[in-house]
Amino acid sequence: ALPISYIWLKSLTAIIFFLVGCFFFAQSRRIHPHRRFTLAGSFLVQAILIFIAAALVQRHVVPSPAGYQELNHAKVGFIELLPIGFLAFQSGGQIVTSRTLGINEVPTTVLTSLFCDLMSDPHMLARDNVKRNRRVASAVTLLLGGIIGGWLSRSSVGMSAALWLAGAVKVAIAVGWALWKAKEEVPV
Repeated sequence: ALPISYIWLKSLTAIIFFLVGCFFFAQSRRIHPHRRFTLAGSFLVQAILIFIAAALVQRHVVPSPAGYQELNHAKVGFIELLPIGFLAFQSGGQIVTSRTLGINEVPTTVLTSLFCDLMSDPHMLARDNVKRNRRVASAVTLLLGGIIGGWLSRSSVGMSAALWLAGAVKVAIAVGWALWKAKEEVPV
């Protein structure tokens, strides 16, 4: 594991790969941004990146996180940065998709902005409020996902099981996009 003195490198890796992922997925969206197969392909790429990270952890190429540990500085485990990079890159694709679809009220990677938007919504208590409903659903699913992921990573199946599950959800979303019936265009 990376010693405490190199923890900043994990954060820097995550930030850089997230930015590169945002750029990559934003550029790929310019081809056909709202086509079902473009969206399905995006989620499939995201799933593959999660599966690679899961395989690296499951095969013990990368150690499962076990909290902060003081280690020998001569044995710095830079290999740990690989799954962080893959996961951060795919997260860029996830948020670009929400922006491309115009669902900006659901920031898929940051809870603080979600809560801020929810609490500052002037129509928060209105009966019909689609944006509020999406925000609440997003907060609930992010919370449930965090609980399930945390429970899995601390259980005997370990962190890789949480990653495999996350990848499977991405595949299910990709299949959903591929099978979703397209709107019929009304002739003008």
